[in-house]
Amino acid sequence: MTYLLWASPLALVVAVLASRRGTSLTAGLAGLLLACLVAWTAAPTLLSSLGLVHALGKGLWLSWLIGAVILGGLFFRTAVSRPGTEADPDSGSVTDERLRRQRAFAACFLIGPFSETATGFGVGQMTTIAILMHLGLGPLHVATLGLFSQILVPWGAMANGTMVGAVFSGLTPQALGVWSAVVSVPLVLGWLALFWWFAGRAGLEGGRKHQLTELGWIAAMLAALILANQGLGPETAALAALGPLIVLQFWRDERPSRGHWLSLLPVALPYAFLILALALTRAVPALNDVLREAIELRPIDGMIGWFPLLHPGSWLLAVGLLYLLLLRRAGAVPRIAATTWRQGWRAIVTIGSFLVMAQVMADSGTAQSLADGLVLALGAGALVATPLLAGVFGFVTGSSNATNALLMTSQVNLSAQHGVSPLWIAAIQNVAAAALTMLSPARVSMGCALTGEKKLEGQIYARAWSLGIVPILLLMLLCGALLLQRP
Repeated sequence: MTYLLWASPLALVVAVLASRRGTSLTAGLAGLLLACLVAWTAAPTLLSSLGLVHALGKGLWLSWLIGAVILGGLFFRTAVSRPGTEADPDSGSVTDERLRRQRAFAACFLIGPFSETATGFGVGQMTTIAILMHLGLGPLHVATLGLFSQILVPWGAMANGTMVGAVFSGLTPQALGVWSAVVSVPLVLGWLALFWWFAGRAGLEGGRKHQLTELGWIAAMLAALILANQGLGPETAALAALGPLIVLQFWRDERPSRGHWLSLLPVALPYAFLILALALTRAVPALNDVLREAIELRPIDGMIGWFPLLHPGSWLLAVGLLYLLLLRRAGAVPRIAATTWRQGWRAIVTIGSFLVMAQVMADSGTAQSLADGLVLALGAGALVATPLLAGVFGFVTGSSNATNALLMTSQVNLSAQHGVSPLWIAAIQNVAAAALTMLSPARVSMGCALTGEKKLEGQIYARAWSLGIVPILLLMLLCGALLLQRP
């Protein structure tokens, strides 16, 4: 009964979302209130009023770090849009069916994931949605397909989550990166099959020939990802794997002439400059150190700091402002800023409610006690539940970093107790935590904000639930197979 009480905030969130009678914001606020009540009265480590305020402060600080990316992303997107087209995403839509399908695939499986691995924080979703909005698709289809940009989250933000997982698992980053890439193979193939289904419903026609071609690209991407993790380590592996494929895919599908290249420059340059700048600030240690040491804000001890000169939100804002200045549109800044806030505030409050709830559950010991209780109840079978547990916390927090920090050590210890290789379990934990961030309220709310349709959340969850169920089932089957193969 006690465990049910500790799990009640998560159960309430699921119930509200499943009922489709409330938004993610409603679910997050309801879960937060219940989590506070449990932490104050019945948690393993009861929080005093001061402890509760401290937990709320830490959650709000994390919310700011992500909310700044959303605001910066919305500002950047509106700033680089051609004047008069911000409210009309179908302006200049592509009508050639072959090109529409090819561009949608590239946006979902190559360009979006590349942007996400370079920057993290859902920036890949922004890049993917920007491309999809010009293919003549409805907002629901755009927001749903935009979630595919999150298929390589273990390597997001230069593999930040994987690096955290390596610390808590005791493995080298290279080993965890390689095995995470291996574990990702069936997941990406499953997501590809789902993409075919969603693309068909969106009117992106594609026969057997298209599917075989796309399967070939995915096979090349996965092979390159495994090799790059082995040779370079996880930080730059996805960039190295995806970069050449993006160039090759564009050259093969578009057959661009010199005029075509020139016509794309005004649209592509802001995105290219943004991704290159963010990648360099992370990949060049000397530059990273200079920018990190220049300004740091850390209002709460023990929490992640804010480095404005490194943060994606700052770069999104700066590049957007620079673009406006170069085009002599500085007068549009107040209007764009107002539009940014109007489109983004709901997503920020939604994300904040879930992050604060997760922080309260962590500080009160509820999250760890739930994990420990699952182990006691299921024994070796708890290994099969590893993907589910990791996925739930990845969904709630929208981050594999927090989930790996919370669960990785206990899962690796559990694998050792039951004769399963820690390499497998650490990789499964890492990948499962990342997989469900795809459907986290943070990503769904961001998709709604980017399409300008704030009331699509329930429809997105009703349509896209398989994006989370399929990878978790595949990973649970893998855990079961590992248990059966024990000596």
